[in-house]
Amino acid sequence: MEFALIGFVVGVLVGLTGIGGGALMTPILLFLGVPIEKAIGTDLLYAFSVKAFSSAMYKKGKSIDETLIKLTAPAGILGVFFGYVLLKMSVINTESLATILGITLFSVAILMILSGVRRRFKTECLICERYCERFEEGNGKKVAIVIVAFFVGVLVELTSIGSGTLMTFAILMVTNLKPNKIVGSDLITSLFLTGVAAILHADLGNIDFALASYLVPSGIAGAALGYHLSKKCSPEFLKSAISACVAVAALTVIFVKSG
Repeated sequence: MEFALIGFVVGVLVGLTGIGGGALMTPILLFLGVPIEKAIGTDLLYAFSVKAFSSAMYKKGKSIDETLIKLTAPAGILGVFFGYVLLKMSVINTESLATILGITLFSVAILMILSGVRRRFKTECLICERYCERFEEGNGKKVAIVIVAFFVGVLVELTSIGSGTLMTFAILMVTNLKPNKIVGSDLITSLFLTGVAAILHADLGNIDFALASYLVPSGIAGAALGYHLSKKCSPEFLKSAISACVAVAALTVIFVKSG
């Protein structure tokens, strides 16, 4: 029952703010005693399920850019497979994995805050920027985005985290595409990355399907509620609160799990 409640609450936060899925679920599972490999693998299955719902909502609203997806998805999937090879060959042990997870969490917390500032800075037109409707119209640095997508894919496979915040922040910094299209396109890419990563973790035996049976249904229900709530309130304060929680979780993972 407690896991169903956790899945629901995290799902609401994801649906409401669009952030925090893996960054919240993985450390919560760790704190509840789930082994790190199982926590990461199970969270990937959870994230895929919740992102599938969110992606459908954004696609329905036509808030996606196909050109951007064609750049990020293949490179990200390649990165996922590279991360899988590292795990399969035991190049990275449990202690190293905990450190990587903690550092990734802390980086994500900082970028959550910075991407929010960047988005508001643009939206308020303080520097009179003109948004582009399509990715190819902007001054997009395609090579940089492909490289970032690859490394994000590696991190997703290793930690289950980063497919949302890291990618979104990078694209916000190097393009002038509308923020809602960046978020919507990144959700689609994240769906591909978490889906492939979940399958590969299942191959490694890292998914607790009994645990997932509690998390996934409640997470989808929570995401549905969060999506509808997002239309009625501003989630900016909540995003900042989530960022702070993720930063604390990151430091805990680094110093407790690695110590």
